[in-house]
Amino acid sequence: MEENKPETNYGRLAYRYFGGIVEKYLSSGFKDLQIQLSKANIHITAAEYLSLAVATSTIVFVFEMPLLALIMTVVFGNALVGFIFGLFGGIFTTIGIYFLFNIYPSIIVDERKKKIDDSLPFAVLYLATISGSGTPIVAMFKTIAKFKEYGEISKECSRIVEEVELMGSNITNALETAAKRTPSEKFKEILWGLRSTITVGGDLKAYLHEKAQSSMNDYRRRLTQFTQTLSMFIEMYITVVIVGSIFFMILTTIMGGIGGATGFITIMQVAMVLIGLPFASFAFIVLIKGMAPSSD
Repeated sequence: MEENKPETNYGRLAYRYFGGIVEKYLSSGFKDLQIQLSKANIHITAAEYLSLAVATSTIVFVFEMPLLALIMTVVFGNALVGFIFGLFGGIFTTIGIYFLFNIYPSIIVDERKKKIDDSLPFAVLYLATISGSGTPIVAMFKTIAKFKEYGEISKECSRIVEEVELMGSNITNALETAAKRTPSEKFKEILWGLRSTITVGGDLKAYLHEKAQSSMNDYRRRLTQFTQTLSMFIEMYITVVIVGSIFFMILTTIMGGIGGATGFITIMQVAMVLIGLPFASFAFIVLIKGMAPSSD
Protein backbone atom coordinates (compact mmCIF):
# COMPACT_ATOMS: atom_id res chain seq x y z
CA MET A 1 0.00 0.00 0.00
CA GLU A 2 2.96 2.30 0.35
CA GLU A 3 3.01 3.22 -3.33
CA ASN A 4 -0.49 4.77 -3.24
CA LYS A 5 -0.68 7.26 -0.41
CA PRO A 6 -3.27 10.00 0.12
CA GLU A 7 -2.28 13.31 -1.48
CA THR A 8 -2.76 15.55 1.59
CA ASN A 9 -0.51 15.70 4.63
CA TYR A 10 -3.47 14.86 6.85
CA GLY A 11 -4.26 11.85 4.68
CA ARG A 12 -0.67 10.61 4.84
CA LEU A 13 -0.58 10.98 8.63
CA ALA A 14 -3.94 9.23 9.00
CA TYR A 15 -2.80 6.30 6.91
CA ARG A 16 0.58 6.12 8.66
CA TYR A 17 -0.92 5.86 12.15
CA PHE A 18 -4.23 4.08 11.48
CA GLY A 19 -3.62 2.20 8.23
CA GLY A 20 -2.44 -0.95 9.99
CA ILE A 21 -5.44 -1.01 12.33
CA VAL A 22 -7.85 -0.44 9.45
CA GLU A 23 -6.33 -3.17 7.28
CA LYS A 24 -6.36 -5.59 10.20
CA TYR A 25 -9.88 -5.06 11.56
CA LEU A 26 -11.90 -3.36 8.81
CA SER A 27 -10.63 -5.01 5.64
CA SER A 28 -13.80 -7.11 5.12
CA GLY A 29 -15.62 -4.17 3.54
CA PHE A 30 -12.76 -2.94 1.35
CA LYS A 31 -14.12 -4.34 -1.93
CA ASP A 32 -17.58 -2.75 -1.76
CA LEU A 33 -16.19 0.53 -0.46
CA GLN A 34 -13.55 0.64 -3.20
CA ILE A 35 -16.28 0.28 -5.83
CA GLN A 36 -18.20 3.15 -4.24
CA LEU A 37 -15.08 5.33 -4.07
CA SER A 38 -14.38 4.68 -7.74
CA LYS A 39 -17.94 5.57 -8.74
CA ALA A 40 -17.79 8.66 -6.53
CA ASN A 41 -14.58 9.74 -8.31
CA ILE A 42 -12.63 9.72 -5.01
CA HIS A 43 -9.10 8.73 -5.96
CA ILE A 44 -7.84 6.96 -2.85
CA THR A 45 -7.98 3.35 -1.71
CA ALA A 46 -10.52 1.98 0.73
CA ALA A 47 -7.82 1.54 3.40
CA GLU A 48 -6.76 5.16 3.05
CA TYR A 49 -10.34 6.43 3.18
CA LEU A 50 -11.18 4.43 6.30
CA SER A 51 -7.93 5.63 7.88
CA LEU A 52 -9.18 9.19 7.38
CA ALA A 53 -12.52 8.19 8.93
CA VAL A 54 -10.90 6.60 11.99
CA ALA A 55 -8.40 9.43 12.44
CA THR A 56 -11.08 12.14 12.22
CA SER A 57 -13.39 10.28 14.60
CA THR A 58 -10.56 9.79 17.10
CA ILE A 59 -9.50 13.45 16.99
CA VAL A 60 -13.10 14.60 17.51
CA PHE A 61 -13.49 12.27 20.50
CA VAL A 62 -10.20 13.39 22.10
CA PHE A 63 -11.16 17.06 21.92
CA GLU A 64 -14.92 16.85 22.39
CA MET A 65 -15.08 14.46 25.34
CA PRO A 66 -13.20 16.61 27.91
CA LEU A 67 -14.78 19.84 26.61
CA LEU A 68 -18.30 18.42 26.85
CA ALA A 69 -17.52 16.93 30.26
CA LEU A 70 -16.32 20.33 31.50
CA ILE A 71 -19.43 22.09 30.21
CA MET A 72 -21.79 19.52 31.74
CA THR A 73 -19.90 19.65 35.05
CA VAL A 74 -20.44 23.41 35.18
CA VAL A 75 -24.11 23.06 34.19
CA PHE A 76 -24.99 20.28 36.65
CA GLY A 77 -22.38 21.05 39.31
CA ASN A 78 -21.36 17.38 39.44
CA ALA A 79 -18.07 16.07 38.02
CA LEU A 80 -19.32 12.47 37.68
CA VAL A 81 -22.43 13.52 35.76
CA GLY A 82 -20.27 15.76 33.57
CA PHE A 83 -17.86 12.91 32.87
CA ILE A 84 -20.71 10.53 31.94
CA PHE A 85 -22.27 13.10 29.63
CA GLY A 86 -18.88 13.84 28.08
CA LEU A 87 -18.05 10.17 27.60
CA PHE A 88 -21.33 9.14 26.00
CA GLY A 89 -21.60 12.38 24.03
CA GLY A 90 -18.09 11.85 22.65
CA ILE A 91 -18.82 8.22 21.79
CA PHE A 92 -22.10 9.14 20.07
CA THR A 93 -20.46 11.90 18.01
CA THR A 94 -17.51 9.67 17.10
CA ILE A 95 -19.80 6.91 15.85
CA GLY A 96 -21.85 9.49 13.95
CA ILE A 97 -18.80 10.90 12.17
CA TYR A 98 -17.55 7.44 11.23
CA PHE A 99 -21.03 6.59 9.92
CA LEU A 100 -21.08 9.80 7.85
CA PHE A 101 -17.71 8.89 6.34
CA ASN A 102 -19.14 5.51 5.34
CA ILE A 103 -22.26 6.89 3.66
CA TYR A 104 -20.56 9.92 2.07
CA PRO A 105 -19.37 8.01 -1.06
CA SER A 106 -22.92 6.72 -1.61
CA ILE A 107 -24.26 10.27 -1.42
CA ILE A 108 -21.71 11.44 -4.00
CA VAL A 109 -22.50 8.43 -6.22
CA ASP A 110 -26.23 9.25 -6.19
CA GLU A 111 -25.49 12.89 -6.96
CA ARG A 112 -23.18 11.98 -9.86
CA LYS A 113 -25.74 9.50 -11.20
CA LYS A 114 -28.43 12.18 -11.33
CA LYS A 115 -26.12 14.67 -13.04
CA ILE A 116 -25.05 12.09 -15.63
CA ASP A 117 -28.62 11.01 -16.34
CA ASP A 118 -29.71 14.65 -16.70
CA SER A 119 -26.97 15.52 -19.21
CA LEU A 120 -26.92 12.20 -21.06
CA PRO A 121 -29.60 12.92 -23.71
CA PHE A 122 -27.81 16.08 -24.86
CA ALA A 123 -24.33 14.50 -24.79
CA VAL A 124 -25.48 11.48 -26.81
CA LEU A 125 -27.28 13.76 -29.26
CA TYR A 126 -24.06 15.72 -29.76
CA LEU A 127 -22.07 12.48 -30.23
CA ALA A 128 -24.61 11.31 -32.79
CA THR A 129 -24.30 14.61 -34.64
CA ILE A 130 -20.50 14.60 -34.91
CA SER A 131 -20.40 10.87 -35.68
CA GLY A 132 -21.88 11.65 -39.10
CA SER A 133 -18.64 13.38 -40.12
CA GLY A 134 -16.61 10.21 -39.62
CA THR A 135 -14.79 11.55 -36.56
CA PRO A 136 -12.81 8.84 -34.69
CA ILE A 137 -14.49 7.85 -31.45
CA VAL A 138 -11.56 8.98 -29.28
CA ALA A 139 -11.74 12.42 -30.90
CA MET A 140 -15.49 12.43 -30.24
CA PHE A 141 -14.93 11.79 -26.54
CA LYS A 142 -12.19 14.43 -26.49
CA THR A 143 -14.66 16.96 -27.91
CA ILE A 144 -17.27 16.11 -25.29
CA ALA A 145 -14.61 16.42 -22.58
CA LYS A 146 -14.01 20.04 -23.59
CA PHE A 147 -17.66 20.99 -23.02
CA LYS A 148 -17.93 21.56 -19.27
CA GLU A 149 -21.69 22.05 -19.70
CA TYR A 150 -22.02 18.26 -19.72
CA GLY A 151 -20.61 18.09 -16.19
CA GLU A 152 -19.89 14.58 -14.99
CA ILE A 153 -20.14 13.15 -18.51
CA SER A 154 -17.34 15.50 -19.59
CA LYS A 155 -15.22 14.17 -16.73
CA GLU A 156 -15.93 10.55 -17.69
CA CYS A 157 -15.07 11.25 -21.33
CA SER A 158 -11.87 13.00 -20.23
CA ARG A 159 -10.84 9.91 -18.24
CA ILE A 160 -11.53 7.69 -21.27
CA VAL A 161 -9.32 9.91 -23.44
CA GLU A 162 -6.56 9.90 -20.78
CA GLU A 163 -6.60 6.10 -20.59
CA VAL A 164 -6.23 5.84 -24.36
CA GLU A 165 -3.74 8.64 -25.06
CA LEU A 166 -1.69 8.76 -21.85
CA MET A 167 -1.90 5.22 -20.48
CA GLY A 168 -1.80 3.40 -23.83
CA SER A 169 -5.07 1.52 -23.39
CA ASN A 170 -7.17 0.69 -26.44
CA ILE A 171 -10.59 2.25 -26.79
CA THR A 172 -12.56 -0.95 -26.11
CA ASN A 173 -10.77 -1.53 -22.80
CA ALA A 174 -11.21 2.14 -21.86
CA LEU A 175 -14.94 1.91 -22.59
CA GLU A 176 -15.21 -1.26 -20.51
CA THR A 177 -13.43 0.38 -17.59
CA ALA A 178 -15.65 3.46 -17.84
CA ALA A 179 -18.78 1.29 -17.96
CA LYS A 180 -17.76 -0.48 -14.76
CA ARG A 181 -16.87 2.81 -13.11
CA THR A 182 -19.89 4.98 -13.91
CA PRO A 183 -22.77 5.14 -11.39
CA SER A 184 -25.34 5.67 -14.16
CA GLU A 185 -26.97 2.54 -15.57
CA LYS A 186 -28.08 4.47 -18.66
CA PHE A 187 -24.58 5.70 -19.43
CA LYS A 188 -23.21 2.24 -18.70
CA GLU A 189 -25.60 0.73 -21.26
CA ILE A 190 -24.46 3.23 -23.90
CA LEU A 191 -20.77 2.58 -23.19
CA TRP A 192 -21.23 -1.19 -23.45
CA GLY A 193 -23.16 -0.64 -26.68
CA LEU A 194 -20.35 1.50 -28.10
CA ARG A 195 -17.82 -1.16 -27.16
CA SER A 196 -19.86 -3.91 -28.81
CA THR A 197 -20.44 -1.81 -31.94
CA ILE A 198 -16.72 -1.10 -32.30
CA THR A 199 -15.74 -4.71 -31.60
CA VAL A 200 -18.06 -6.23 -34.23
CA GLY A 201 -17.53 -3.40 -36.71
CA GLY A 202 -21.11 -2.16 -36.58
CA ASP A 203 -22.56 1.15 -37.73
CA LEU A 204 -21.51 3.59 -34.99
CA LYS A 205 -23.50 6.46 -36.49
CA ALA A 206 -26.74 4.45 -36.59
CA TYR A 207 -26.23 3.21 -33.02
CA LEU A 208 -25.64 6.71 -31.65
CA HIS A 209 -28.62 8.17 -33.51
CA GLU A 210 -30.82 5.38 -32.14
CA LYS A 211 -29.58 6.01 -28.59
CA ALA A 212 -29.94 9.78 -29.01
CA GLN A 213 -33.56 9.39 -30.06
CA SER A 214 -34.41 6.98 -27.22
CA SER A 215 -32.59 9.19 -24.67
CA MET A 216 -34.49 12.29 -25.79
CA ASN A 217 -37.79 10.40 -25.68
CA ASP A 218 -36.97 9.28 -22.14
CA TYR A 219 -36.05 12.86 -21.22
CA ARG A 220 -39.39 14.12 -22.57
CA ARG A 221 -41.22 11.51 -20.49
CA ARG A 222 -39.29 12.63 -17.42
CA LEU A 223 -40.24 16.25 -18.12
CA THR A 224 -43.90 15.28 -18.45
CA GLN A 225 -43.79 13.30 -15.20
CA PHE A 226 -42.02 16.17 -13.45
CA THR A 227 -44.64 18.65 -14.68
CA GLN A 228 -47.40 16.49 -13.25
CA THR A 229 -45.52 16.03 -9.99
CA LEU A 230 -44.82 19.76 -9.78
CA SER A 231 -48.54 20.53 -10.17
CA MET A 232 -49.29 18.13 -7.32
CA PHE A 233 -46.65 19.75 -5.08
CA ILE A 234 -47.96 23.23 -5.86
CA GLU A 235 -51.44 22.14 -4.77
CA MET A 236 -49.97 20.59 -1.63
CA TYR A 237 -48.00 23.76 -0.88
CA ILE A 238 -51.06 25.97 -1.28
CA THR A 239 -53.27 23.64 0.76
CA VAL A 240 -50.88 22.63 3.54
CA VAL A 241 -48.57 25.63 3.91
CA ILE A 242 -50.57 28.67 2.81
CA VAL A 243 -54.13 27.66 3.74
CA GLY A 244 -52.90 25.68 6.75
CA SER A 245 -50.98 28.69 8.06
CA ILE A 246 -53.99 30.98 7.67
CA PHE A 247 -56.20 28.41 9.42
CA PHE A 248 -53.62 28.08 12.22
CA MET A 249 -53.48 31.85 12.74
CA ILE A 250 -57.29 32.16 12.85
CA LEU A 251 -57.67 29.15 15.16
CA THR A 252 -54.98 30.27 17.60
CA THR A 253 -56.42 33.80 17.68
CA ILE A 254 -59.85 32.43 18.59
CA MET A 255 -58.30 30.11 21.23
CA GLY A 256 -56.33 33.01 22.65
CA GLY A 257 -59.47 35.13 22.93
CA ILE A 258 -61.32 32.33 24.70
CA GLY A 259 -58.57 31.01 26.94
CA GLY A 260 -56.79 34.26 27.63
CA ALA A 261 -53.28 32.90 27.01
CA THR A 262 -52.53 35.66 24.53
CA GLY A 263 -48.81 35.76 25.30
CA PHE A 264 -48.23 32.09 24.49
CA ILE A 265 -50.48 32.31 21.42
CA THR A 266 -48.53 35.31 20.14
CA ILE A 267 -45.25 33.40 20.53
CA MET A 268 -46.69 30.47 18.58
CA GLN A 269 -47.91 32.75 15.79
CA VAL A 270 -44.57 34.56 15.54
CA ALA A 271 -42.76 31.20 15.45
CA MET A 272 -45.06 30.04 12.67
CA VAL A 273 -44.41 33.17 10.59
CA LEU A 274 -40.67 33.50 11.22
CA ILE A 275 -39.68 29.81 11.43
CA GLY A 276 -42.44 27.49 10.26
CA LEU A 277 -43.30 29.17 6.95
CA PRO A 278 -39.68 29.76 5.82
CA PHE A 279 -38.68 26.21 6.78
CA ALA A 280 -41.64 24.65 4.95
CA SER A 281 -41.00 26.78 1.86
CA PHE A 282 -37.30 25.91 1.88
CA ALA A 283 -38.12 22.20 2.23
CA PHE A 284 -40.45 22.36 -0.79
CA ILE A 285 -37.81 24.19 -2.84
CA VAL A 286 -35.10 21.64 -2.00
CA LEU A 287 -37.44 18.73 -2.72
CA ILE A 288 -38.53 20.11 -6.09
CA LYS A 289 -34.99 21.07 -7.07
CA GLY A 290 -33.80 17.55 -6.29
CA MET A 291 -36.54 16.04 -8.46
CA ALA A 292 -36.18 18.45 -11.38
CA PRO A 293 -34.38 17.17 -14.50
CA SER A 294 -31.56 19.31 -15.83
CA SER A 295 -32.35 21.85 -18.50
CA ASP A 296 -28.77 22.12 -19.79
